[in-house]
Amino acid sequence: MAKKKKKKKEFKINLISIVFYALALYMVFTIVNQRLDLNNIDNQKQAKIEEKKDIELELLSLQDDLAKINDPEQFLQMVEKIARDEYKMVKPYETVYIDKNKTKNEFNSGGNE
Repeated sequence: MAKKKKKKKEFKINLISIVFYALALYMVFTIVNQRLDLNNIDNQKQAKIEEKKDIELELLSLQDDLAKINDPEQFLQMVEKIARDEYKMVKPYETVYIDKNKTKNEFNSGGNE
C-alpha cells in the first residue's frame, strides 16, 4: 500500500510541475512578445521624431521665405533672381556675355560645337 501512495503523490507533483512550467513558459513568451512590441514602438517613435525635426526645419525655411515676401526689397530681389536663373531674362540695355568654354551653356548649343 505504501507504493500506491507514493505513485499518486509523484503523479500529483508531476501535474503541479507541468502546470508550473507551462505557466512559466507562457510568461516568458508574453514578456518576449511585449519586448519586441516595445522595440517596434520605440523605432516608430524615433522615426516620428526625425520626421518632426525635418518638418520643423521646413517650417523655419517657409517662415523665412514668408518674411522675405513681406519685405518689398527682398521680394524684388527674389523675383529678379528667379527671372534671371530660370527664365534667362535680362534688364534693358544689359549686355549678356556667353562663355563658349562652358559645355552646358544653353545659348552655346545651337549646333556650332
